[in-house]
Amino acid sequence: MRSFQILYILFFIIFYLLLAGGSIKNLTVIFLQNKKRLLKRLLWFLNVIIILGFISLYIYPNQPRNATNYPIYFYFNAILFTIFIFNIPNALAFVLHWFFEKKSIIISLAGFVISAGLGISLLYGVVIGKQNLTVKEVTLTYRNLPKNFDNYRIVQFSDLHIGGMLKSNTILNKTKTKFERMDPDLLLFTGDLVNNFQTETNGFLPVLKDMGDLSLSYSTLGNHDYGDYTDWDSPEEKLSNLEGIISVLNETGFTLLENQHTVIKKGNDSIFLVGVENWGHPPFPQYANLEKALQGVPEEAFTILMTHDPAHWESQVKGKKSIELTLSGHTHGLQWGLKPAGISFSLACLTSKYWGGLYRNGASVLYVNTGLGTIGIPWRLDMQPEITVFTLKRGEID
Repeated sequence: MRSFQILYILFFIIFYLLLAGGSIKNLTVIFLQNKKRLLKRLLWFLNVIIILGFISLYIYPNQPRNATNYPIYFYFNAILFTIFIFNIPNALAFVLHWFFEKKSIIISLAGFVISAGLGISLLYGVVIGKQNLTVKEVTLTYRNLPKNFDNYRIVQFSDLHIGGMLKSNTILNKTKTKFERMDPDLLLFTGDLVNNFQTETNGFLPVLKDMGDLSLSYSTLGNHDYGDYTDWDSPEEKLSNLEGIISVLNETGFTLLENQHTVIKKGNDSIFLVGVENWGHPPFPQYANLEKALQGVPEEAFTILMTHDPAHWESQVKGKKSIELTLSGHTHGLQWGLKPAGISFSLACLTSKYWGGLYRNGASVLYVNTGLGTIGIPWRLDMQPEITVFTLKRGEID
């Protein structure tokens, strides 16, 4: 397995350098005709530095699975991917230059303009897009909603990945301010507080506690909260880390539901809130025990389920369980999307059928929140960090 990984890495490096070479040649067709040598040297120096950084972080002496400095990795990934994407149209334009010599300057300029547009868009996603917090309002109507829960307001947020935020307090304080204005009846966090380590929460407990103290607050764990994506010295160390994350959630006022349910009362009426551990299609862990969590929940009860990965709803809830509303996160909407003609689209659909927004199966509803934080690359391109506000209505289903 290791040899295949090395081959993939070598292939990427070779492909990257070939693209860089083509891109540099295209740029020298357009700019600094009398200083081509200097321009080439500067551009090659930049690309070689990027490759050396890639080798240092991903091959030797560092390994991503052992990393704790997530912002360094995430922002390096952003630089690497931006330059990689910038090089593609430029390199293609130079290849076309060979075939259409008389129009070479037009082709070269077109390649540069496309490259520049893509590069600026990606940088926008890093600098502004990931801070552009959006609130989505969703109204849901149910025949069996208890009378006292008519107009009940539930706020969901998900996927903080707090250790990967360069300016964590910025987005967290924005989020807290939004929560204060919303004054929700119920505040739900659907997992992935961290990337791997409990220590990522250091310094952020006060703002998290301010959130948890605003209303009745509950949470579940996400796949990253278990520490499955790093190498531990012992199982005991991994367990201690998980216990630390659970302790943080409890300390900040969020009651953690681990394959459990609780009763939410309002006047003489009640609904049931169920929370399970993470369950996803392999290779994601499957810790959830929905049967255990539902024990004692009456069949006719109005039930809300918190489960981090929407794959769980697809596999074990849809058409099988009498659960009115399921709330998930996990996908991030791939942190990139388009909205042609008002229709949301993301390449996340290639890996997850239910990747963002509202889905129905009869009276059962799934909502997938696209998260607040980022993973892998710290950008959001038309897939803003999200808070979702649900208003429950009693009446006929729309």
